[in-house]
Amino acid sequence: MSNTYARTFSVLKPYWKQLVTASGSASLHALLAGALIWMIGPLLMTLFQVDNMPGFSAAPVEVQTAPEAAGDGSPVAQTDGLLNYLKTSLKGGIDSLVTGESRRDTLVNFCLLILGVALVKNIFLYIQGFFMVFVQQSVMRNFRDRLFEKYQRLSLDYFGARKTGEIISRVTNDVVVLNDSIDIGFNQLVTDSVTVLVLSISLLVLSWELTLLAAVILPIVFGFIWFIGKKIRKYSERSQRKMADVNSVLEEAISNVRIVKAFSMEEFESRKFFASTREYFRALVRMRRIRHLASPTNDTLATLAGAVILYYAGSRIIAGTGTLDAGDFITFIIVMFSMIKPVKSLSQIHIKLQEGMAAADRIFEVMDTDEKIKEAPKALTLPKFERLIEYENVTFAYKDGEPVLDNVSFTVAHGEVVAVVGPSGAGKSTMFDLLPRFYDPRGGSIRIDGHDVRDLTLGSLRGLMGIVTQETYLFNDSIRNNIAYGLDGVDQERVEQASRMANAHAFIEQFENGYDTLVGNRGVMLSGGQRQRLAIARALLKNPQILIFDEATSALDTESEALVQEAIDRLMANRTTLVIAHRLSTIKNANRILVLEAGRIVESGTHDELLAHNGLYNRLYMMQFKDQG
Repeated sequence: MSNTYARTFSVLKPYWKQLVTASGSASLHALLAGALIWMIGPLLMTLFQVDNMPGFSAAPVEVQTAPEAAGDGSPVAQTDGLLNYLKTSLKGGIDSLVTGESRRDTLVNFCLLILGVALVKNIFLYIQGFFMVFVQQSVMRNFRDRLFEKYQRLSLDYFGARKTGEIISRVTNDVVVLNDSIDIGFNQLVTDSVTVLVLSISLLVLSWELTLLAAVILPIVFGFIWFIGKKIRKYSERSQRKMADVNSVLEEAISNVRIVKAFSMEEFESRKFFASTREYFRALVRMRRIRHLASPTNDTLATLAGAVILYYAGSRIIAGTGTLDAGDFITFIIVMFSMIKPVKSLSQIHIKLQEGMAAADRIFEVMDTDEKIKEAPKALTLPKFERLIEYENVTFAYKDGEPVLDNVSFTVAHGEVVAVVGPSGAGKSTMFDLLPRFYDPRGGSIRIDGHDVRDLTLGSLRGLMGIVTQETYLFNDSIRNNIAYGLDGVDQERVEQASRMANAHAFIEQFENGYDTLVGNRGVMLSGGQRQRLAIARALLKNPQILIFDEATSALDTESEALVQEAIDRLMANRTTLVIAHRLSTIKNANRILVLEAGRIVESGTHDELLAHNGLYNRLYMMQFKDQG
């Protein structure tokens, strides 16, 4: 718990100047607010001459001019003397500021003083808000930036095991909840704490006996606050998880809207979304009901204390045995009831902080996730691929006990085209995902020019490679920016040259905005063949030394495939190429074909050699490729 608080508020260190200014302004605002309340009693005395009203003591209690002169020297008497001295001094100070030649002049002075104090008080309130809004938004940005940066460093298996909506919810919903807690923790906490302190001192100065009577109720109030806060944290964490589920269903339905409509599953998706919002609703209602229980309970307890004090002190005044004059009594009652709001607010602070700490736990859970793909402390930079790629006894499993690759070994010489074929689930994509270190092997090693890929910087390793997959990933941006993705300062001529080589320039020019055309979310505004040619143009512009094709033409129609295949042939020229093969044309031209089955290489050779071998490749060919022969 304490560690969560420390980690959360450690992000505030860079903004300590703004926090000190905001906290100081909040303190001065609270002091001036207390001063306004203190002036109400004397003001009423001036307006209505309350000291002459029947039932009230007309004359104030006699006090000494200095605290050391009070009573018999006992601690109680010394306390009475000190407090009476402070009360007399404060009242004397106000009197000196406002007393005029007549009651009307005194009233005018009172009004001017109240106006001046209120003006300065609100100036400090604005200064507090001015600096705190900068701190709050900076903290939100800080957490969001750190979360996003962390996501960029996590390996693909982290994202594969989690819903997209849950991942997004940490950056959106959880950060907002945490920010609300920081806002309350510094805005309300300082203001209300100082207000309660000032008003408490005022009550002590006016009557320490009545103040102690009021304080009897405080342990009950704070005990109840602690109990509510503990419950709130548990239900808040639950509600945030349910909100992540809502985000997940929403994201999946929107991303797959074409499939949803194609299968007429609108009602099914609606029911699934309604179920997730219903669960979120239930969790949120439970949390809010508990939170709202705190306010009326604390209000009732505080009002009960006020009523008891009002009856006790009022009875003594009516009986003529009270030690307060009319003005002091009125001020005491006003101050006491003025404390109810900030005390209630402070009770809510603990509850809101617990909600924020639940969100912080979820955020730090991401921050503390182990980064499986890390650069070695003294990683090497490999600027160029010159000789050989080596897989040596490579094993890999996504889950323990479920191997995907088993003791795989092969080499790829510079300039070679090596294709991999095999049944679905054989581990083809996984094998090539290990080369750019999307994952690391459980056993064995992968080397480029004799260097283990784990000893290379990720930037230089992945900079050697261009990857074109069956599912083309485009950003909701212009065609130009998608082609030039990851490259700075690329001129239009180079972009167009890459597009021509990828057979994409012609269709791009047909758009009204040409290269400035937005492709939509994941390239939805383009056909499959067009998206694939943009991906090839992107790879051509990067000019990689090693190419990886993952069934790049398997989902295309015949016309698109011909255009894409022509672009692929241009891209493959004079480059080392690894191909997960689906179409026969690529396989025939490969220098070597690896046949993968159940995570093992069971055959290796050229197209003709493997056909003659009459093994698994021959069977796959007969089933899948015979008609294309």
